[in-house]
Amino acid sequence: MERRPLFTALVLALCAPALGCLAYNDSCTPLVDDPDAVVGYLGEDVFLDKPFARHANNALGQLSADALLHAEDGSSKPAELGVVNGGSLRAEGLCVTRSSVRKGPLTDGVLHEIMLFENLVVTVDLTEKQLVEVFENSVGALYAEGQYISSPSGAFLHVSEGTSVRVDCSHTKGQRIRELKVGSRVVQIPARTDESIRYRVAMSAFLLGGGDGYGAILGSVGQDPSRNPVQARKLGGTDVNLTAAYMKEKYPNASQALTEAPRVVFENCALPVRPATR
Repeated sequence: MERRPLFTALVLALCAPALGCLAYNDSCTPLVDDPDAVVGYLGEDVFLDKPFARHANNALGQLSADALLHAEDGSSKPAELGVVNGGSLRAEGLCVTRSSVRKGPLTDGVLHEIMLFENLVVTVDLTEKQLVEVFENSVGALYAEGQYISSPSGAFLHVSEGTSVRVDCSHTKGQRIRELKVGSRVVQIPARTDESIRYRVAMSAFLLGGGDGYGAILGSVGQDPSRNPVQARKLGGTDVNLTAAYMKEKYPNASQALTEAPRVVFENCALPVRPATR
Protein backbone atom coordinates (compact mmCIF):
# COMPACT_ATOMS: atom_id res chain seq x y z
CA MET A 1 0.00 0.00 0.00
CA GLU A 2 1.08 3.56 -0.56
CA ARG A 3 2.29 5.24 2.61
CA ARG A 4 2.73 8.86 1.57
CA PRO A 5 0.76 11.38 3.65
CA LEU A 6 -2.28 13.22 2.35
CA PHE A 7 -0.13 16.23 1.46
CA THR A 8 1.82 14.15 -1.03
CA ALA A 9 -1.37 12.82 -2.56
CA LEU A 10 -2.61 16.39 -3.04
CA VAL A 11 0.70 17.42 -4.59
CA LEU A 12 0.55 14.44 -6.91
CA ALA A 13 -2.88 15.56 -8.05
CA LEU A 14 -1.72 19.11 -8.59
CA CYS A 15 1.38 17.96 -10.41
CA ALA A 16 -0.32 15.53 -12.74
CA PRO A 17 1.65 15.17 -15.99
CA ALA A 18 -1.30 16.48 -18.00
CA LEU A 19 -1.01 19.79 -16.15
CA GLY A 20 2.68 20.06 -16.83
CA CYS A 21 3.38 21.17 -13.23
CA LEU A 22 3.88 24.73 -14.39
CA ALA A 23 1.79 26.52 -11.80
CA TYR A 24 2.83 24.34 -8.88
CA ASN A 25 6.47 23.58 -9.50
CA ASP A 26 7.69 25.77 -6.64
CA SER A 27 5.34 24.03 -4.20
CA CYS A 28 6.61 20.51 -4.72
CA THR A 29 8.31 19.68 -1.46
CA PRO A 30 11.27 17.27 -1.67
CA LEU A 31 10.59 13.83 -0.27
CA VAL A 32 13.88 13.65 1.66
CA ASP A 33 15.84 16.09 3.78
CA ASP A 34 18.74 16.29 1.34
CA PRO A 35 17.42 15.56 -2.16
CA ASP A 36 20.76 16.41 -3.77
CA ALA A 37 22.72 13.84 -1.79
CA VAL A 38 24.26 11.27 -4.12
CA VAL A 39 23.30 7.70 -3.19
CA GLY A 40 25.36 5.98 -5.87
CA TYR A 41 26.31 5.81 -9.53
CA LEU A 42 24.62 4.41 -12.62
CA GLY A 43 26.90 2.77 -15.16
CA GLU A 44 24.38 3.31 -17.97
CA ASP A 45 21.21 5.25 -18.71
CA VAL A 46 18.16 3.65 -17.08
CA PHE A 47 14.82 3.95 -18.87
CA LEU A 48 11.68 4.38 -16.80
CA ASP A 49 8.80 4.35 -19.29
CA LYS A 50 6.43 1.46 -18.59
CA PRO A 51 7.76 -0.93 -21.26
CA PHE A 52 11.21 -0.71 -19.64
CA ALA A 53 9.98 -0.91 -16.03
CA ARG A 54 7.31 -3.56 -16.62
CA HIS A 55 8.38 -5.59 -19.65
CA ALA A 56 12.17 -5.91 -19.48
CA ASN A 57 15.09 -6.21 -17.12
CA ASN A 58 15.72 -2.89 -15.38
CA ALA A 59 18.81 -1.91 -13.40
CA LEU A 60 16.91 0.01 -10.71
CA GLY A 61 14.36 -2.76 -10.31
CA GLN A 62 17.20 -5.23 -9.88
CA LEU A 63 18.94 -2.91 -7.42
CA SER A 64 15.83 -2.74 -5.27
CA ALA A 65 15.31 -6.51 -5.43
CA ASP A 66 18.91 -6.95 -4.25
CA ALA A 67 18.30 -4.54 -1.37
CA LEU A 68 15.25 -6.55 -0.30
CA LEU A 69 17.20 -9.80 -0.57
CA HIS A 70 19.73 -8.48 1.93
CA ALA A 71 17.30 -6.68 4.26
CA GLU A 72 17.42 -9.50 6.83
CA ASP A 73 21.04 -10.58 6.43
CA GLY A 74 22.36 -11.74 9.78
CA SER A 75 18.96 -12.85 11.02
CA SER A 76 17.93 -16.43 11.69
CA LYS A 77 15.71 -16.41 8.58
CA PRO A 78 17.35 -14.34 5.80
CA ALA A 79 15.77 -14.18 2.37
CA GLU A 80 16.80 -16.34 -0.57
CA LEU A 81 15.07 -14.09 -3.09
CA GLY A 82 13.94 -10.49 -3.35
CA VAL A 83 11.26 -9.40 -5.82
CA VAL A 84 10.09 -5.93 -6.84
CA ASN A 85 7.07 -5.26 -9.05
CA GLY A 86 7.68 -3.09 -12.10
CA GLY A 87 4.72 -0.91 -11.12
CA SER A 88 6.70 0.40 -8.16
CA LEU A 89 9.13 2.19 -10.51
CA ARG A 90 7.58 5.46 -11.64
CA ALA A 91 8.45 7.81 -14.46
CA GLU A 92 6.09 10.36 -12.89
CA GLY A 93 7.61 12.08 -9.88
CA LEU A 94 5.97 14.81 -7.85
CA CYS A 95 6.59 17.49 -10.44
CA VAL A 96 8.90 15.91 -12.97
CA THR A 97 8.13 13.19 -15.47
CA ARG A 98 11.41 11.57 -16.51
CA SER A 99 11.58 8.88 -19.16
CA SER A 100 15.10 8.02 -18.06
CA VAL A 101 17.85 8.80 -15.61
CA ARG A 102 21.25 9.43 -17.09
CA LYS A 103 24.46 7.53 -16.49
CA GLY A 104 26.36 8.96 -13.55
CA PRO A 105 25.41 10.06 -10.03
CA LEU A 106 21.90 9.30 -8.77
CA THR A 107 20.51 11.54 -6.05
CA ASP A 108 18.34 10.53 -3.12
CA GLY A 109 15.62 12.92 -4.24
CA VAL A 110 15.36 11.35 -7.70
CA LEU A 111 15.40 7.80 -6.30
CA HIS A 112 12.58 8.64 -3.89
CA GLU A 113 10.52 10.04 -6.75
CA ILE A 114 11.12 6.94 -8.88
CA MET A 115 10.15 4.70 -5.92
CA LEU A 116 7.43 7.04 -4.79
CA PHE A 117 5.26 4.80 -2.64
CA GLU A 118 7.62 3.83 0.22
CA ASN A 119 6.21 0.35 0.73
CA LEU A 120 7.10 -1.65 3.81
CA VAL A 121 9.16 -4.79 3.15
CA VAL A 122 8.22 -8.21 4.52
CA THR A 123 10.15 -11.49 4.26
CA VAL A 124 8.00 -14.63 4.26
CA ASP A 125 8.09 -18.34 3.39
CA LEU A 126 6.34 -19.45 0.19
CA THR A 127 5.73 -23.00 -0.95
CA GLU A 128 7.21 -24.06 -4.26
CA LYS A 129 3.73 -24.09 -5.78
CA GLN A 130 3.11 -20.52 -4.64
CA LEU A 131 6.49 -19.39 -5.90
CA VAL A 132 5.85 -20.74 -9.38
CA GLU A 133 2.34 -19.24 -9.39
CA VAL A 134 3.79 -15.88 -8.34
CA PHE A 135 6.14 -15.92 -11.32
CA GLU A 136 3.41 -17.08 -13.69
CA ASN A 137 1.39 -14.05 -12.56
CA SER A 138 4.47 -11.89 -13.11
CA VAL A 139 4.74 -12.85 -16.79
CA GLY A 140 1.13 -13.68 -17.61
CA ALA A 141 0.41 -10.31 -19.20
CA LEU A 142 3.65 -10.02 -21.20
CA TYR A 143 3.11 -9.36 -24.90
CA ALA A 144 4.19 -11.97 -27.41
CA GLU A 145 6.86 -11.25 -30.01
CA GLY A 146 5.54 -9.00 -32.77
CA GLN A 147 2.93 -7.36 -30.56
CA TYR A 148 3.03 -3.71 -29.52
CA ILE A 149 3.65 -3.20 -25.79
CA SER A 150 0.72 -0.88 -25.19
CA SER A 151 -0.19 -1.26 -21.51
CA PRO A 152 2.24 -3.51 -19.64
CA SER A 153 1.24 -4.87 -16.25
CA GLY A 154 2.84 -3.54 -13.08
CA ALA A 155 2.82 -7.14 -11.79
CA PHE A 156 6.03 -7.97 -13.69
CA LEU A 157 8.72 -8.86 -11.14
CA HIS A 158 12.36 -7.84 -11.07
CA VAL A 159 14.47 -10.42 -9.24
CA SER A 160 17.53 -10.31 -7.03
CA GLU A 161 21.04 -11.51 -7.74
CA GLY A 162 21.42 -15.27 -7.90
CA THR A 163 17.93 -15.80 -9.31
CA SER A 164 17.30 -16.52 -12.98
CA VAL A 165 14.01 -16.87 -14.83
CA ARG A 166 13.32 -18.06 -18.37
CA VAL A 167 9.95 -17.10 -19.79
CA ASP A 168 8.47 -18.11 -23.15
CA CYS A 169 5.66 -15.85 -24.34
CA SER A 170 4.56 -18.32 -27.01
CA HIS A 171 2.93 -20.36 -24.25
CA THR A 172 -0.43 -19.61 -22.69
CA LYS A 173 -0.81 -17.73 -19.42
CA GLY A 174 -0.01 -20.05 -16.53
CA GLN A 175 2.50 -22.06 -18.54
CA ARG A 176 5.08 -19.44 -19.49
CA ILE A 177 7.77 -20.05 -16.87
CA ARG A 178 10.11 -22.61 -18.39
CA GLU A 179 13.01 -22.40 -15.93
CA LEU A 180 13.41 -20.85 -12.49
CA LYS A 181 16.49 -21.00 -10.29
CA VAL A 182 16.83 -19.38 -6.85
CA GLY A 183 20.43 -19.39 -5.72
CA SER A 184 21.62 -22.99 -5.93
CA ARG A 185 18.05 -24.34 -5.89
CA VAL A 186 16.43 -25.35 -9.16
CA VAL A 187 12.68 -24.89 -8.85
CA GLN A 188 10.75 -27.80 -10.30
CA ILE A 189 8.26 -26.92 -13.04
CA PRO A 190 5.47 -27.92 -12.77
CA ALA A 191 5.91 -27.24 -9.07
CA ARG A 192 5.77 -29.94 -6.48
CA THR A 193 2.73 -29.87 -4.19
CA ASP A 194 4.78 -30.80 -1.12
CA GLU A 195 4.16 -27.83 1.21
CA SER A 196 7.33 -28.55 3.16
CA ILE A 197 9.36 -27.27 0.17
CA ARG A 198 9.60 -23.57 0.87
CA TYR A 199 11.48 -20.51 -0.32
CA ARG A 200 12.22 -17.42 1.76
CA VAL A 201 11.11 -14.39 -0.26
CA ALA A 202 11.33 -10.64 0.50
CA MET A 203 8.68 -8.43 -1.10
CA SER A 204 6.67 -5.29 -0.50
CA ALA A 205 3.66 -5.34 1.81
CA PHE A 206 1.73 -4.11 -1.24
CA LEU A 207 2.36 -7.38 -3.08
CA LEU A 208 1.95 -9.51 0.03
CA GLY A 209 -1.39 -7.82 0.63
CA GLY A 210 -2.63 -8.86 -2.81
CA GLY A 211 -1.67 -5.90 -4.99
CA ASP A 212 -1.15 -6.37 -8.74
CA GLY A 213 -3.20 -9.56 -8.77
CA TYR A 214 -1.19 -11.55 -6.22
CA GLY A 215 -3.99 -11.88 -3.67
CA ALA A 216 -5.40 -15.14 -5.03
CA ILE A 217 -1.93 -16.71 -4.79
CA LEU A 218 -0.64 -15.32 -1.50
CA GLY A 219 -3.90 -15.12 0.43
CA SER A 220 -3.20 -14.60 4.14
CA VAL A 221 0.44 -15.74 4.03
CA GLY A 222 1.55 -12.48 5.63
CA GLN A 223 -0.55 -13.22 8.71
CA ASP A 224 0.38 -16.91 9.00
CA PRO A 225 2.94 -17.49 11.80
CA SER A 226 3.99 -20.77 10.18
CA ARG A 227 5.33 -18.72 7.22
CA ASN A 228 7.59 -16.69 9.54
CA PRO A 229 6.65 -13.22 8.25
CA VAL A 230 9.19 -10.60 9.32
CA GLN A 231 8.96 -6.89 8.55
CA ALA A 232 12.27 -5.21 7.72
CA ARG A 233 13.50 -3.38 10.79
CA LYS A 234 16.22 -1.04 9.62
CA LEU A 235 15.77 2.34 7.89
CA GLY A 236 12.05 2.43 8.56
CA GLY A 237 11.63 -0.87 6.75
CA THR A 238 10.71 0.73 3.42
CA ASP A 239 11.77 -0.42 -0.03
CA VAL A 240 13.20 2.92 -1.14
CA ASN A 241 15.23 3.55 2.03
CA LEU A 242 16.68 0.04 1.87
CA THR A 243 17.44 0.57 -1.82
CA ALA A 244 19.19 3.89 -1.21
CA ALA A 245 21.37 2.40 1.53
CA TYR A 246 22.24 -0.64 -0.58
CA MET A 247 23.23 1.55 -3.52
CA LYS A 248 25.50 3.63 -1.30
CA GLU A 249 27.22 0.46 -0.16
CA LYS A 250 27.56 -1.36 -3.49
CA TYR A 251 27.75 1.36 -6.17
CA PRO A 252 29.53 4.31 -4.52
CA ASN A 253 31.45 5.73 -7.48
CA ALA A 254 31.79 5.73 -11.25
CA SER A 255 34.18 2.77 -11.24
CA GLN A 256 31.70 0.74 -9.16
CA ALA A 257 28.52 1.71 -10.96
CA LEU A 258 25.19 -0.08 -11.30
CA THR A 259 24.45 -1.88 -14.57
CA GLU A 260 21.61 -4.10 -15.71
CA ALA A 261 21.96 -7.90 -15.67
CA PRO A 262 20.04 -10.42 -17.83
CA ARG A 263 18.29 -12.11 -14.90
CA VAL A 264 15.02 -12.65 -16.76
CA VAL A 265 15.51 -14.30 -20.16
CA PHE A 266 12.70 -13.56 -22.61
CA GLU A 267 11.85 -15.97 -25.42
CA ASN A 268 9.23 -15.15 -28.06
CA CYS A 269 8.30 -12.02 -26.13
CA ALA A 270 7.99 -8.44 -27.32
CA LEU A 271 10.84 -6.28 -26.06
CA PRO A 272 11.01 -2.51 -25.83
CA VAL A 273 13.34 -0.71 -28.22
CA ARG A 274 15.90 1.33 -26.34
CA PRO A 275 16.21 4.94 -27.46
CA ALA A 276 19.51 5.94 -28.99
CA THR A 277 21.77 7.58 -26.40
CA ARG A 278 24.46 10.13 -26.88
